[in-house]
Amino acid sequence: MVTKRRLGRILAVQSLYPSRINVASSVEALHNLVKAGKYDEKSVEFATRLVGSLTDHLKEIDELIMKFIENWEWDRVCAMDKAILGIAVTELLYFPENPPKVIIDEAIEIAKEYSTEKSGQFVNGLLDRIAREKGFL
Repeated sequence: MVTKRRLGRILAVQSLYPSRINVASSVEALHNLVKAGKYDEKSVEFATRLVGSLTDHLKEIDELIMKFIENWEWDRVCAMDKAILGIAVTELLYFPENPPKVIIDEAIEIAKEYSTEKSGQFVNGLLDRIAREKGFL
């Protein structure tokens, strides 16, 4: 069973992905996803908060992620991984009520399901370094 928070995270990632490939804004994409599907109010509310926070702090969040990428270039990171990392870092930084280990575990599971074969490991390593450096773990 997918929890309301997990569904909210998935909605947020799916909303950010189109903006990462320059197709639509994340807010527009979220609106279209919600309109097209049957989502509960709490999941939509959580996704909306995540997307709003990420949109407000996108440059800062991307710069933080880029700082921790080792042996890889930002331009070579796939758009889905950028979306997953962006949502997870947003949650780490701006949602202190959510446990960092849960945020990281959720991001790993979403990466395994929605991105490439190696994305779970990539997301895990990067988020772990960020969380440790920022004192969340």
